Amino acid sequence: MHRSAQLQFQRLPPEAQRAALWRLAWSGLAPEQIAERTGWSAEQVRSAMHDELVPAHPPWPSRSERIAVSA
Repeated sequence: MHRSAQLQFQRLPPEAQRAALWRLAWSGLAPEQIAERTGWSAEQVRSAMHDELVPAHPPWPSRSERIAVSA
């Protein structure tokens, strides 16, 4: 990918960067190939995508936690 395209990607807001990473991944590219296209390291690509996959903690306790507390 041309340097100008890498700079354009890097200037995107974080949400747009994540969306672009996922589109590239869904097209079948490996993290190393995505890194080449975006100008990021493969580890940055993996980290950005992994952070999105980590589920948010619910604001309420899970059922097992409620059972353990009331027992």
